[in-house]
Parts: sequence; structure tokens; C-alpha cells
Amino acid sequence: MKFLVRCSYLEIYNEEIHDLLTDSGKGAQAKLELKEDPNKGVFVKDLSCIIVKSIPEIERAMNFGTNQRKTAETLMNATSSRSHSIFTIYIETGE
Repeated sequence: MKFLVRCSYLEIYNEEIHDLLTDSGKGAQAKLELKEDPNKGVFVKDLSCIIVKSIPEIERAMNFGTNQRKTAETLMNATSSRSHSIFTIYIETGE
């Protein structure tokens, strides 16, 4: 059996969706749109999805995206996240 493993990472900040795996600089990500398709269901249009071939590659993608997230200092935490994020791993199988 063969496997294809991909991942995506998005951030929801101030009711806007941003792709955390694009290399557009922290805070400069384009706003993405939430869409609905009868076959695919709900999805984020133009969200990047990268192929990963090992656990270290998945960790690098997650670390890269985490560094893109919006943060700001609070009284309790100097690097508090100002957003919600979703890291998704997709696994496709075939013969």
C-alpha cells in the first residue's frame, strides 16, 4: 500500500482566515475565504497543503506555521497567541 501525507495550517484572527504555511512574512498573510461545496463540504479556498514525507518534515511545517502566528504581550504571558489555529494532516492511501 502507498501513502500520500500532506498538511495544512491555518489561523483565525479577528474573524479572518490566514494560511500559516505561506512564506509571506509574519502578519502579511492574505485573507482566505471559507467556502462550501456539495461534494467537498466546507473548505478554505486557496489554503496551501504541502506534501510531507517524515515526522521531522511535519514538525518543521508546524514550527514554521507557529512562528507565523500573531502574538502580543499580556500581563500574564509575553508571547500570548492572539488567534486560534488548526493544523491538519491528510493521509491518502492507494495500492
